[in-house]
Amino acid sequence: MNNQDSIEVTCTDNGKKVIGYILNYREKDQLEISLNTVKIRMNYKPGIFVGSMAGMEFVVQESALPRQFKEFQR
Repeated sequence: MNNQDSIEVTCTDNGKKVIGYILNYREKDQLEISLNTVKIRMNYKPGIFVGSMAGMEFVVQESALPRQFKEFQR
């Protein structure tokens, strides 16, 4: 992993923001991240990825994805 693999993850329950690491990404479908050594699978909803762990909901903004993971645009 390198700095390009890191992403800001927000907990919707308490508003805290933490850094997670991208493990797998399928455009406009799924995002898998690692938060404190726990893998979270997030599903796509327009503009965000949403997942849960331990009864807490986490979101990642699609616009926050590092450039290498974003859809190619001309």
